[in-house]
Amino acid sequence: PYYARPTQEALYRWYATIAGEFPHLPIVIYNVPSRTAVDIHPQTVARLRHAHDNIIGIKETTKDFEHFSRVLHLCGRDFLMWSGIELLCLPLLAIGGAGFVSAAANLAPATVARMYTAYTTGDHTTALDLHYALHPLVDLLFVETNPAPAKWVLHQRGLIASAHVRPPLIPPTDAGVRRIEELLAQSKEIAG
Repeated sequence: PYYARPTQEALYRWYATIAGEFPHLPIVIYNVPSRTAVDIHPQTVARLRHAHDNIIGIKETTKDFEHFSRVLHLCGRDFLMWSGIELLCLPLLAIGGAGFVSAAANLAPATVARMYTAYTTGDHTTALDLHYALHPLVDLLFVETNPAPAKWVLHQRGLIASAHVRPPLIPPTDAGVRRIEELLAQSKEIAG
């Protein structure tokens, strides 16, 4: 695990350096404080956005919906935001988010795609039904440290060659596998 937590100024300089070195490439910021112990503040995101035309969006993996709203407000409606928190996907779309980067889509791609399409075509009832149907799969992803549970399921389905995860992660424990199987049974109709 990384040890040093950068300040907002250090984060700004890091992304500014990347954006400056590769002005022809679109850059997407990734904010994942649960993994990095550092939150990229909305003001820092806005400062980057307004200084570099090629910073086009952010993957927000926070549970702070106010944070989502502030970033979108400060960065403008053409700034793209994707949610990395499964259960905040639909609310983010409602305030102008572009979509989501879904780990659950690895396990139920058709269902996640149908949910997105239903929402964006105005069928909010279907979108909400699918959103709630996905809850057991979302819970499954975090029975133990993700991506271990997802890789275990994909390997069991024969979709990937190995459930191996890089250390210090480990494959799901026996207790974890039992819980994963319970949650898969609850979501059998959508999980394939």
